[in-house]
Formats: sequence, C-alpha cells, structure tokens
Amino acid sequence: MRLGSQSFRAMGAACSISVYAQTNAEALARIGAQRVELLEQSWSRFRDTSELNRLNARAGTGPVEVSADLLTLLRHMQQAWELTDGLFDPTLLSVIKAAGYDADFATVIARDALASVQSWKAPHRSHGMVDVIIDMAASTVSLPAGVGLDPGAIGKGLAADIIAGEIMSAGAQGVLVDLGGDIVVAGQPGADEAWVIAIEDERDPDNADREPMLVTFEADGGTSAIATSSTLYRRWAGGTRHHVIDPRTGRMAEPELVQATVWCSTGWLAEVSATAALLMSADDARTWLQQHQLGYTLMTPTSVLSSLVGVEHV
Repeated sequence: MRLGSQSFRAMGAACSISVYAQTNAEALARIGAQRVELLEQSWSRFRDTSELNRLNARAGTGPVEVSADLLTLLRHMQQAWELTDGLFDPTLLSVIKAAGYDADFATVIARDALASVQSWKAPHRSHGMVDVIIDMAASTVSLPAGVGLDPGAIGKGLAADIIAGEIMSAGAQGVLVDLGGDIVVAGQPGADEAWVIAIEDERDPDNADREPMLVTFEADGGTSAIATSSTLYRRWAGGTRHHVIDPRTGRMAEPELVQATVWCSTGWLAEVSATAALLMSADDARTWLQQHQLGYTLMTPTSVLSSLVGVEHV
C-alpha cells in the first residue's frame, strides 16, 4: 500500500491530506487539495468573489439559486442551529465583523484590530436561522435583508467530510483529512489497525512533559472525526478579543470552559458540538454531550472533564 500526502494552507489554516492506496495515492491526495480550493471559493467569507459573499450581497432580494456545494453547507448550517438550540448561529456575521474579525485571521493579527480597547456595537438578531429559507428542491436560498451568513468552523469540518468521502469513493484504502485541526479519518491507516489522534492542550501547548490525551478510532470501514473549539487560540487586539461570540447576547463569550474537543462520526457535527459545548457551563456541556452520545474532553483553566478512560482532572 502506498502513502500520498499534500500539505498546504487553505481556509485560513494549515491543512494536510494523507491517502493510503494501492495505486495513485499521491494523485488522490493532490485531487483532495484541489477540492478544498473549490469548496473555499464557494464558502469563504474572506474571498470577495466567493459564492457565499455573492449570496450575502443579495440578502433581502428573494430566492437566490446556489450551487450544490453551497446548498449542502447551508443545509448543514440550518441543521446545526436546530441541533444546538441556536448556540451555533451562522447569522452573526455583522457582529463578528464589528469585533474586528473582518478579514482572514492573518490579516487581523497583522493589524492587531486597531480598536483594541473599544467595545463594538453591531445589530444583533436573536432569532438566527429562523428567517433563512432554504428550498432544497429548487436549490435556492432566501436571506432576510441585513443578514449575512458566516459558516465559521463548520465549513472546515464539512469540507473534511466531503473530501474524505470522495477520496474513499475514488479507490483509497484509507484517508486522513486535517483542515486546520478539524480531522476526519476513514478506512485503514496503512498497516495499522487504528487511527490515533492526540488532543492539543491549548492552555499549555509547549509542555512536552505532559502525558498526551489520545483518541483512538478503529478502522471499521466508517468515518470518524474530531474537532476543537477554544477561546485561547484565535485572539487579537493584544489578546483581549477572541472569535467565540455568544448568540444569546451578541457579545464576546466569557465561558467557564476555555477548550472543548469533541469526536464522533462526522467533522461538521464534531465542530458544531464543540462550539456549542464551549458556550455552556462545564456540567451542562458534559450532560449535553453525553445525551448526544459524543466523545469529549472539556477544559477549564484548572481542570479537565473527559469521556476518555482515566482522564478526569488536571
């Protein structure tokens, strides 16, 4: 079995694709990277010419026909909003832009969000996706006037799902897709019997002496995924701002948890669940994740709660 791999930057993050196949492993990995580019051109809010930005620009004008890729994203965004009772809300684009996250993260850091100590004021809509009309049969979407959609990290999770599925359908025996830390695996990892993923502890990422927390996915023919949401990583304005907005208030969240890692069968669900958990209390997040039968590791500044055996607190 051959191993092919591609490393690249996309969706504002470092990405990689590893493919195990009898033949054409490198070609499949390369095609996967090209597919990421196509999805980003459809979904990115940081590209002026993206299909998503064209849709946002036509808010309030009635139904807009969209591609199959964008329709898939929007359907999952709607499903995620319903699943989390609005804790995942992709209609907060105006709030996120007002907070200073109005360009790709490298640009935000470079200019350090000039209004670093100013509060922001932006329209806040508390009813989220309820007014977004998605017509699957007609492939159209209607946005209310003044509403813009931001897929957030669900875009990376869903893209990883799509690419892993397409590569496996093209004849691969195993694939790992890592889009900025949203990881989806499928099939057999070469000669190994399982995929093993380490959870990064963003509270102290440079601590090489810490025992790693490992999540094992058996190679059972299905897909598995893991994703992390954190208030510790994407910060700007001198470290005073982060990208997690609480849709209940329209303000930057100040959660008890500082990091939530979730694993399950799909990347989009892992990412959405991690985002929702981060906005709950530690106890409520653990209960919600257990009710939905999801694997998890939750971190406060001083403790860890996890479904992993032997990991309970630090």
